[in-house]
Amino acid sequence: MIWATVADRRRTLRRPLGHLAVIMAEPGAPPHYCLAIDTSDGGVRVSTSHDFEVPNQFILRLSGEEATCKVIWRKGRQVGAKLVSRAAPKRLTRYRGQSH
Repeated sequence: MIWATVADRRRTLRRPLGHLAVIMAEPGAPPHYCLAIDTSDGGVRVSTSHDFEVPNQFILRLSGEEATCKVIWRKGRQVGAKLVSRAAPKRLTRYRGQSH
């Protein structure tokens, strides 16, 4: 695997992702789209647009799940963040019209 190098000091391996995600500074805040480059058991690496500075703590929506994250490092437009907590999964219900 590309990310599993001898010099890599992570406790868990990164898993390539490449999915669109949403960052929010707090619940109900306007969404900012980002690219989730890769994930690990304890974190995520995202890339954002040049006109958005990721807050030190943020909510990340990815693949139908939501998690609170804390920035660990920054390098240009990329941010490495630790998963602090995950929100309980929300069930989406569809309206089903009743036929008589």
